[in-house]
Amino acid sequence: MQKIKTLVFGPVPSRRLGKSLGINNVLPKTCSYSCVYCQLGKTNHMLVNRKAFYKPEHILMQVKRKINEAKLRGERIDYITFVPDGEPT
Repeated sequence: MQKIKTLVFGPVPSRRLGKSLGINNVLPKTCSYSCVYCQLGKTNHMLVNRKAFYKPEHILMQVKRKINEAKLRGERIDYITFVPDGEPT
């Protein structure tokens, strides 16, 4: 497993989904493509094999923490979405 980063963020406004809690479960700059138009810039880690980057238990713990924080602030969460940096991966 790699260095831990912010896995769960939000809730953020979405035109289609209302308020969305995002889960970024792929390491930064990791993708199976290297598109010249990518908004994230050049791919540093080309990867085509399936791989777990983080333990599911750790992701679940982070999601629960963010949901509790949102409840304490009175924020609603309409959806939980997976939005990895390396989108096609």
